[in-house]
Amino acid sequence: MRNCVRFLTFSLILLIAAALCTPALAQSTVDVNVNQTAATSCSSGEAVALSGDLHFAYSYTTDSATGINTYRVSIVSSLSGVGQATQTNYVGENAAYGYDFPTTASPAQITLQLGSRLSSQGSAPSLTLTQTVNITVDTSGNISASVAGSNTQCAN
Repeated sequence: MRNCVRFLTFSLILLIAAALCTPALAQSTVDVNVNQTAATSCSSGEAVALSGDLHFAYSYTTDSATGINTYRVSIVSSLSGVGQATQTNYVGENAAYGYDFPTTASPAQITLQLGSRLSSQGSAPSLTLTQTVNITVDTSGNISASVAGSNTQCAN
């Protein structure tokens, strides 16, 4: 009987410790429609009218000892485009990105540079797309995002 009480007490202590160590967690997603023209710095390239979506998802944990929020942001790109000079179709790679951001801020503002390949479906050269995205997340489960700008360069 005494061993049973010890076991139950130990089990209860473990449950309480596990509950106290479990961080707060919120998750949210947002889709951002991309409908803009990306200028080019490639001498043999062209501006590309982009269309498609960027899918953003995030979660966060808070370290109760330090108060630091670690935001985990993932982004999936589903873009295509049409060359403005040649009318060549471009297919964007289905790129996926993941980032961790530790901060005490809530809301937290994050600016990222995303790079992906735009594969030419014609005689024009394939290009590398760079996008600047602004993201705001908080500990209430809110996320917002926008594409601040896009440009292309010659693909390697």
